[in-house]
Amino acid sequence: MNNKYNKVRWLCAALLLLPTSFFMSCSDYLEVTPTNTLTTDNFYATAAQCDQALTGVYGALKPLPKYLFSMSEIRSDNVWAQVDVKQNDYVDVATFNANGLLTDDIVKGCWQDYFKVVSAANVFISKIQQSSLLTDKQKEQYIAEARFLRGYAYFDLVRFFGRVPAVTAPLTTDEAFQLPQSEAVDVYNNIIVPDLQYAVDHLADVAIDYQNKQHAERISKVAAKGMLGKVYLTMAGFPLKDTAKRLLATALFKEVIDAADASGKYWASTAHDWIHQWVHENDNKYALFEIQYIARQNQGNPMVTLTLSSPSAEWCGNKLITGAHLYVEKGLREYYILTDALGQYLDQRASATINLRTTTDEDGNVSTPTGNTFFVKFFESKVKRAELGYADMDAEIVDRTYWPQNYPLLRLEDVMLLYAECVGATTAGYQQLNRIRQRAGLSALSGLTEAQFQEAVANERRYELAEEGHRWFDLVRQDKYVSTLQAMFVNDDTTADGTYKAFASRVTADSYLYPIPQSQIEVRQGLYTQNPGY
Repeated sequence: MNNKYNKVRWLCAALLLLPTSFFMSCSDYLEVTPTNTLTTDNFYATAAQCDQALTGVYGALKPLPKYLFSMSEIRSDNVWAQVDVKQNDYVDVATFNANGLLTDDIVKGCWQDYFKVVSAANVFISKIQQSSLLTDKQKEQYIAEARFLRGYAYFDLVRFFGRVPAVTAPLTTDEAFQLPQSEAVDVYNNIIVPDLQYAVDHLADVAIDYQNKQHAERISKVAAKGMLGKVYLTMAGFPLKDTAKRLLATALFKEVIDAADASGKYWASTAHDWIHQWVHENDNKYALFEIQYIARQNQGNPMVTLTLSSPSAEWCGNKLITGAHLYVEKGLREYYILTDALGQYLDQRASATINLRTTTDEDGNVSTPTGNTFFVKFFESKVKRAELGYADMDAEIVDRTYWPQNYPLLRLEDVMLLYAECVGATTAGYQQLNRIRQRAGLSALSGLTEAQFQEAVANERRYELAEEGHRWFDLVRQDKYVSTLQAMFVNDDTTADGTYKAFASRVTADSYLYPIPQSQIEVRQGLYTQNPGY
């Protein structure tokens, strides 16, 4: 179900209603004035406006994929960044430049945009709780959706920054200036888990609005269960190591898988279907939950152009060339280009994940499967659409802000592989791992030791979910981030002076968190404490 009409409503509503307060820096710290005459004080006059306000909360998710790519993929061993380029913000992230990250625009933007989701949800929840325009059941549904979005935003915030301010209601400026950071474990226990549990308890199998219309593009009970399971498994891993949460995660993952199997939804059963899901015509068809985009100025997926390394006009209009110089990491690229005796790629996901065609960028550099390659999973290029049998839409992509493909925050395969990780080298674990491998044309695995099985699951997550913002979080949760990134810098460095090898020493035990943006530290002296290592 494409839900193009609903996607337009979602994105346009976000422009109609701005929250009265959200986290920024200095004088704009927690309060802004709405730029539209429809303010939070006079907007909630009808049930339709309440629904539109919820759409505005969903709209606050729009910028998040650029941070999931920048701060999870670029930070990980999935992406290799050239350091001799102008994109210093991305280079700071990729090379663990502690000093540069303090004032890095990506890090600062991440803090601000995630807290905009929190603020928008807080305003919405407070207004709906007071509203007499909806039935109690309708209010529970709407609040459950908003609490899911708030809980999810805080989940990423604590994974990125650790100790963050805990806000569950609209604040005045004076209140905001008195609000300190909370410990990450307290944010989990007091906001993230309760919010997602409320969503599990009160959401429907398909989101329903005040007119009883279904919305496949909004959050559902099964998706809330999957996200809560991810939260529990994250709490069970590094740095909290609350291992008791692992059983809670396992149970929720199984419920999600069972529900998906019973309904026949969310699973692309063939490699053909898997490849075809990465065009916007198949939005909301397979993922458990997606951020919605359309081909309209500033309404497209903002991370698409970050993933490209100056593709030539054969891929898209010349005006869209970016020159970001962010490439698929050597080991990941070498995995995808493995072929059989007939020259066919062993992993049938390869062509839909990275560029396997020879091309020349604006600097004259030739990119081949054995050279600099870029991700194509979210890149609705002329090449991709022609190869998959879809009409050329290059004329609709007027500038870099028009890319219409949705971004999945949660897919069934993510849940399946986390479940396999939880249950280990058991019949159930092999079943989920091999379902994904065999669909990709790979052989089924068996007879592995537990350590070998866990390595196979971790590798499969890397191959299946590449470019989707999970890799860094996986490495941190399994406490492998230091060894993995140090090895990447040392093993992949081909410079004569060892430029990249030198970056290995920057990756330390403290690197699992980003710094609190310096602009936030300076809002009020002593209010926040900077993370170790910065």
